[in-house]
Amino acid sequence: MFSKVRAVLDDGFIVGLVFALFLAGKIVPYLVVVGVVPIVIFWNKSDYASSRSAILRFALPAAGYFAFCLLLLVFYPGLQAGEKPPRNPDLELYAIAIAMLAIGFLRGQQIKNLYGRFHVVAPWSLVAAFAVLSGYMFLGIRDSCRVRAEAAWPFIPAVIFTTLAFLLLLDWEDSSRRARFLRLALISLSIVVVLGYTGSRGVAVAQFGVLATFMLLRLSRKFLAALPTANELLASAAVGMLLCLPVQAATGCNNFGRLPAVFDIFGNAYAIDAEAPTDGAKPGTAVQIETNEGQGVALRAEAERAAAQRSGDPSITLRLDMWAVSIKAIREAPFFGHGALSLRSIIQDRFGFEHNHNQYLSWLVTGGIVFLCFGLLFLFTPYLLSYGLPPANRAVLTLSVTGLWGIAMVFDSFLSLDFYLHYFSLLLGFLFALTSDMVRAKRPQNECN
Repeated sequence: MFSKVRAVLDDGFIVGLVFALFLAGKIVPYLVVVGVVPIVIFWNKSDYASSRSAILRFALPAAGYFAFCLLLLVFYPGLQAGEKPPRNPDLELYAIAIAMLAIGFLRGQQIKNLYGRFHVVAPWSLVAAFAVLSGYMFLGIRDSCRVRAEAAWPFIPAVIFTTLAFLLLLDWEDSSRRARFLRLALISLSIVVVLGYTGSRGVAVAQFGVLATFMLLRLSRKFLAALPTANELLASAAVGMLLCLPVQAATGCNNFGRLPAVFDIFGNAYAIDAEAPTDGAKPGTAVQIETNEGQGVALRAEAERAAAQRSGDPSITLRLDMWAVSIKAIREAPFFGHGALSLRSIIQDRFGFEHNHNQYLSWLVTGGIVFLCFGLLFLFTPYLLSYGLPPANRAVLTLSVTGLWGIAMVFDSFLSLDFYLHYFSLLLGFLFALTSDMVRAKRPQNECN
């Protein structure tokens, strides 16, 4: 009986990693039951045997990143005297992220045969999650034409679904024909989620970038038979894009058609380096110092109207405007930035957004080149965790997380926002346990060879 309860809780934790894509922060009570409570109950019955080098590869990037974030926040906030601090970032943001990192780290190592359970539970959990998102889409429970379910932003279902679908390509060479078909089908469904349901253009660019990289790697003899073929990946992508067409016909939503406009960013890249636009609010006025949520909405609306007058896609134009302002600020303080909360006066008081829709520019503005280095090291933690695995599995881990999130963060500052940072931290802890289990499982075979 005890072992059955533990097995249910173990599988439930993996299910929670998936269902967070449509529940977002509302997954917390469930996570406490299947994630936090078992850590205490099963503490004496758990095996936390991991090499010191593996723990250091996990702990050092995270410790360096969060330590620098906290140092910036406490000792270099970048606020003017008497200025009211914004709500983001704050100590709670980083405290919860560190807790999530610990939960993923400890809970993942408690699950016996974690790697095997992940490959059994996660695929069908993604199918169930897709059914939930489909219900929201076809019942019209969405923001205009973009499904976010219970999440704050539609990017949440898009980036999590795609991340987990790509992670299931691990050990492709040893997968059965049925398992391969299911995993390729999940890639197709991820395209439907990204393009058809959520219209997440930045995630779509990252998704196709990762797919293209997999195809290129498949040309190398080192990855021969260890990754899906180019034809298989192309077929999955084609099926996903074709499935977007009936979604569009049934709902009248043309999210699929939003994708071409993203290339305006590259076509108008010269604007990023141009002088910052002069319309809109100016930093330093009283209304900006006292900006609240309602005034932030008004500023966003005003910025969007001004952008719409100059472009057919105000979302793209706004990003270019914010990037131009950010680059100008970076040139003024390139090494240590303007302080942890400086986006308040540089971006929020002008455009009404908490961040500048580019994680790398966010790091540079607030903490300069030093913060960018810590951020990149944190982002590349999956690559460090994959040490000791075959090259194909290292590629899958790195591209599924670092590659996908890294490209998507050209368009959005995910790690500056609460849910994304918290989920990414939880995922890193889980990946430590997953890779440790994979290395242990393969070690006897490798030693025999």
